[in-house]
Amino acid sequence: MTYVEFFSNSKPNPNLFGGKGSNLIKLLKLGLNIPPGFIVNTESYKKFLEDSHLKEQIFQILSTEYEQKDVLALSEKIKNLFQDSKIPQKIINEIKEAYQITRKKIGKKISFSVRSSANVEDLKDFSFAGQAESFLNKKTLEEILESLKNCWISLFSPRALLYILQTRKYNKEISLIDLKMAVIIQKMVCSQISGVLFTANVLNNSQNQMLINSTWGLGDTITNGTIIPDLIVLNKEPFNIIKNVIGKKEKKSIPNPYGCSTILIETEQELRDKCSLNDSQLRNLYDLGLKLEHGFHYPLDIEWAIENKILYTLQCRSITTLRKR
Repeated sequence: MTYVEFFSNSKPNPNLFGGKGSNLIKLLKLGLNIPPGFIVNTESYKKFLEDSHLKEQIFQILSTEYEQKDVLALSEKIKNLFQDSKIPQKIINEIKEAYQITRKKIGKKISFSVRSSANVEDLKDFSFAGQAESFLNKKTLEEILESLKNCWISLFSPRALLYILQTRKYNKEISLIDLKMAVIIQKMVCSQISGVLFTANVLNNSQNQMLINSTWGLGDTITNGTIIPDLIVLNKEPFNIIKNVIGKKEKKSIPNPYGCSTILIETEQELRDKCSLNDSQLRNLYDLGLKLEHGFHYPLDIEWAIENKILYTLQCRSITTLRKR
């Protein structure tokens, strides 16, 4: 296929699969357990812009220097252009084929996560991570295609446009016209426990420690700041727990059983004051952190999830906030 590739058939290529997509391919080659799925590559985004003649219109909109006060209006204008344009049929056909193959392998009752993967995202020295969107619990082909377009649109969200403005202060300006978006479509992990593992302690800058945030349910409550998660600090050598602070975790995120989204529910009272990870799970995350840091050769920010006692690695990226020594 021209626009869609399965993880197992691909080689890391940030220009084609984005930073996040390329890292997922690396994770698979390192023998990690990642949710099965496929990538709609950056050529699809390029094809969409060409067929709809959007590139010229976007260039015209963004050709003048914009300021913070202009961001909302510019973003809305570009969003409307995207929504009024059709995804080329060849791209739709390839996604449909990959969608059907995946459902046949795993089961028709699965849902999917649809994640943005920009070509400058999750790189070692610069991260666009967190500026583009992800969409969870999508079941039908129509929902996936809508999420695909929304991932592309998120390249020009108000948050992304503000981020680009901010980079100019550090002489790392990126041309929005040169940005390209791949989109990851994977089986959604309906996790009982999830979180983030940093292979360095981002609170005190120590690379001799790991830091874990974890909670019950899906991990979007951590990434969007909805709850206070558990915080665990591990010593790297030898393995031992330095700190374990129980977070409040009053709410948890679960797949909406009646729709194509996630919902927040009250966390069971007995789980709020209980650490979401046991000693065995902590050890498994510690081993995962060591293996990935060794494979990538630099400190990592790793998103993970546990579904039915199986640990999945959802994504990883360089930690860009560590101070230089």
